[in-house]
Parts: sequence; structure tokens; C-alpha cells
Amino acid sequence: MLQSIYNSIKELQTETRIENHCARVATKRLQGTVRKVAKSCTEIETKLCSMDEMIVAVQVDVDALREQCVMQDGQLTDIMWKLEDYENQQRRNNLRFLGIDEGLEGSDIRAYMIKLLRGLSRNWLTGTGKTRFSVFIGFRQFDWNFW
Repeated sequence: MLQSIYNSIKELQTETRIENHCARVATKRLQGTVRKVAKSCTEIETKLCSMDEMIVAVQVDVDALREQCVMQDGQLTDIMWKLEDYENQQRRNNLRFLGIDEGLEGSDIRAYMIKLLRGLSRNWLTGTGKTRFSVFIGFRQFDWNFW
């Protein structure tokens, strides 16, 4: 009977040793896995910190671009107001010649200027006693006799 108890204890010790050995192997594997996970977590944390820095830098750039956009929008508005003012001023500064026949303008600037000056000179020189008029356009001279 003692022998059977002794054999049972030995079997139990052997099983316990095997289980302890398996537990140690599993613990070592688990510790290795935990180390790998911890290393991965550290790498991820480092990457996240660098990403946070990049995000802050991008936010600063975006804020600067927004300010620049607002500034350029203001400048564009100012330019548009100036352009409109110049257009209105140009309309107010247009010259109108009274007494010139309509339809004198055309695509030929030389002919237009000759007709324009003839029309102007008739109105201006009437009553002065002058009957001849010369105009220099570039290096050319154009002469008219009015009557």
C-alpha cells in the first residue's frame, strides 16, 4: 500500500514537473511576446509623437495660408474697387467733340485721324481766313485745302 502511494506521488511529481516545465516554456514565450508588443508600442508611441509634431507644423502652415488668403482677398477687393473707380473715372474723362460727323472712326487709324482733323479744322478754322492745314503723323505730312 505504501508502495502504491509512493508510486502515485512519483507520478504526481512527474506530471507536476511536466506541467511546470510547460508553464515555464509558455511563460517564456508569453514574456517574449510581451517584449515584442512593448517594443511595438514604444515604436508606435514614437511615431505618434512625431506625427503630432508634424500635425502641429501643418496646422501652423494652414493658419499662415489662411491669413495669406484673407490678406490676398482684401487686396483683391481693393484692386477691384480701384479698377471700378478707374473705369468710372475713365468714363468721366472721355472727350466728346461736338460738330464732328458720326461714323468717322474705323480700323484705319491714319484715315480716321485725317477725317477727324478735317472735321475739327473746319469747325476751328472757320472764320480765320486760313484755307490750308498740315498735320504730321509720324514722319509723314498731310496737307488739306478746305475750300
